[in-house]
Amino acid sequence: MTERRTTNRNGTADPATSTADPATSTDGDPELVARLRLSVLRLSRRLRQHAAPGVTPSQLSVLSTLHHHGPLTLGDLASHEAVQPPSVTRMVGSLEEAGLVTRTGSADDRRTVVAQLTPKGRKAVEEIRRRRDAWLAERLGELSDEERDRLAASVPLLERLLEERP
Repeated sequence: MTERRTTNRNGTADPATSTADPATSTDGDPELVARLRLSVLRLSRRLRQHAAPGVTPSQLSVLSTLHHHGPLTLGDLASHEAVQPPSVTRMVGSLEEAGLVTRTGSADDRRTVVAQLTPKGRKAVEEIRRRRDAWLAERLGELSDEERDRLAASVPLLERLLEERP
């Protein structure tokens, strides 16, 4: 497959904007695909910049999963995060050292470890969400009413793109 590369402001190749050759693409408008991918990646990067210092994106994902689902076994947490159990064990270990997560034995099976947020961990997740929401709200405030309405109408489409397929 042939790659098409674009350049950034410095005139160097920008791998984040490289796209498959439009002649071989079967997924619709290759320019739309490239622009949407790049926009989503850059928005995600900007939002990640508003995380707590010292918390990696992977660790924040674990914290968010525990915040959403409550206490989970390390195996269930690895499944939710789509990572191998040793990876989640390391992440939970470092989050435990930071006082954001606790590990306890399961009441049903002492060999099974359950991870859950500490009050400090819950507060960290909520603070990060608050900071990200504030940044995004500020940026949305710079748009016109019509632009915000168009963006709001696109959210269900973006959510549909994220749906799991069988």
